[in-house]
Amino acid sequence: MELAITDKKENKTLGRTDIACSISFDKAMPSRKEIREAICAASGAAPDLLVIVSVDGGFGTQKALVSARVYSSKETLSVESRHLLIRDHLAEKKAKAAKAKAPAKK
Repeated sequence: MELAITDKKENKTLGRTDIACSISFDKAMPSRKEIREAICAASGAAPDLLVIVSVDGGFGTQKALVSARVYSSKETLSVESRHLLIRDHLAEKKAKAAKAKAPAKK
């Protein structure tokens, strides 16, 4: 897998850096974990502060565009959407409480 960072924007208001990169691969699309490791190696970011927002690959192509965000600290990471944190294994999914069902009236 080859990774090239195409754009890097500093967002000081939210304490993060937005990264856009393109990847090319030979066989199947790499997993989010492999993409995360490649971005961390290329940018020098800590893996627990990197959130992959999207991976857009076209059908039948061996290229994809990746959008990611690198936060400056764990506190600034809290502004990110919860589903993205769960998807990247940075947060735990909350278990739903089992509701007691009342018997149906006849």
